[in-house]
Amino acid sequence: MLGKRSTKRRIRFRPPGLKPTTKVGTLGPYRGRLGLAWVIAPLVAGVVILIAGYLALFR
Repeated sequence: MLGKRSTKRRIRFRPPGLKPTTKVGTLGPYRGRLGLAWVIAPLVAGVVILIAGYLALFR
């Protein structure tokens, strides 16, 4: 109607500790930027959630 092409705004997510010009590697933008705790913490949280769900269902 207005004669202009409607362009969608792309929402960009920039992880903490990452510069805007940093290229994303094969293992993602977090590789070598964030500490090992950023890898271990989600794994531990996932295990805790699985155990809590198991105990809630089968107890």
